[in-house]
Amino acid sequence: MKSFLLVATSMIIHLSLQAQHQFLVTEIPIFKSANDSIAYTNSQVIFQKIVAGQITHLSTDSVLNEIRTIGERIIGKRKTYHASPNFFPFDSLPLINNPDQITKLSISNIQFKRLPKAVLKCKNLEFLELVNLPIRNIFNLKKFPNLKSVYLLNNKQLRPLHLSKSKSIITFGMRGENPTNLPKSFNKLSNLEKLDLADNKLSRFPTGIRDNKYLKEILLGTNNLTLEDGRMEESASLEKLELQKNKIKKIPASIAGFPNLKKLTLNFNAIEKVSDGISTLIKLEQLSFYNNKLASFPDGVFNLSSLKEIDLYFNQIERIDDRLGNLKELEVLFLSNNRLISLPEVVGSMPNLKELYLSNNRLSDLPRSLSNLQFLRVLRINNNYLTQVPGDLLKLINLENIDISSNKITELPEDVASLNHLKLLVMMNNPWDSQSKDRLPSFIEKLRKKEVVVHSD
Repeated sequence: MKSFLLVATSMIIHLSLQAQHQFLVTEIPIFKSANDSIAYTNSQVIFQKIVAGQITHLSTDSVLNEIRTIGERIIGKRKTYHASPNFFPFDSLPLINNPDQITKLSISNIQFKRLPKAVLKCKNLEFLELVNLPIRNIFNLKKFPNLKSVYLLNNKQLRPLHLSKSKSIITFGMRGENPTNLPKSFNKLSNLEKLDLADNKLSRFPTGIRDNKYLKEILLGTNNLTLEDGRMEESASLEKLELQKNKIKKIPASIAGFPNLKKLTLNFNAIEKVSDGISTLIKLEQLSFYNNKLASFPDGVFNLSSLKEIDLYFNQIERIDDRLGNLKELEVLFLSNNRLISLPEVVGSMPNLKELYLSNNRLSDLPRSLSNLQFLRVLRINNNYLTQVPGDLLKLINLENIDISSNKITELPEDVASLNHLKLLVMMNNPWDSQSKDRLPSFIEKLRKKEVVVHSD
């Protein structure tokens, strides 16, 4: 059955690529059924007329519900890229007397297979954007000594792009639906630092980065990568690797090919296993497995002595062993939305821990060693099975943010009011005993006089 595009309505998304470069994307929903496409379009038109006051006999809620219902049958979205509004349009180039003043240039929707000669007049060009063009070759790059960034958005050429040499370009990016048009190598960009290949329908890790000695960032989010072949081309200089929103089930041993990596993002995949090769990333500081399928804390991670932040939100972890104590530099530990039954006592031997997130687990008690965490500022333990607040909480003199809501706590933790740095206390939905209920108003008033924000029943 054919899929149908909904053209009448779309959603504009602003994507920031770097501090001075933004581009626009129109997402067009795709339906299997032409009837759904038409109904969705009609509902959008009716909603707009209601908002404009042209239709009064229908409620906005009923139309919005219809839009949501039909929207659930969207099977995909097609993206259309547009020229950045803060870039000078190539069409207007003949109208100016001094093209040397142009530092940002966008060429869009023109049938150029190479850079037009008129661009060479922009000798001080710093940012170049090519949108919806059938570009095959980008030559003469060395004639732009100040060029820092080049982006190709929806390049329509089906062959691999050819690049000329450039020592000035530090950021290169492509977005689109044809991974076959990516360059086979990036070695001609000798000083490249950032390679952005996100949202390109890539199914394999890109090649041609081995010779880029200064490469620091590779962005590969929102692709179709599985890494099942185990191949990830090594890069000794790489410090940041983004692999979120792919189809990865296992992190291969080749992850060890990035010995200087400091930040690794693996959010929104289906990761169940992590190779011990990750243990060699001894400079890693930030690691995120947000929303995956890990049943246990990855063994290799226990060896990452430089790790400062790890995000394991929305996994399936039940227990963590004592090797957690190896992570002496850890400052932020995200463990909410798992299946944790217990937390090891060694958590108290992590001297730099500042934020601890344990919400939405199955914890019935907490280790007494928590009182050793003198730098702890945030403690989120809501939505568990705790019957009391840790008795040594007062020893955590730097606590600012505490959430104990939705537990089974019966006795009001009045000592919390003595914490001098407290700014937020959330304590809703607990079965307080009668004495605690009686004391609750005065307890809240006492805290609010100290400018503490309190959320209570």
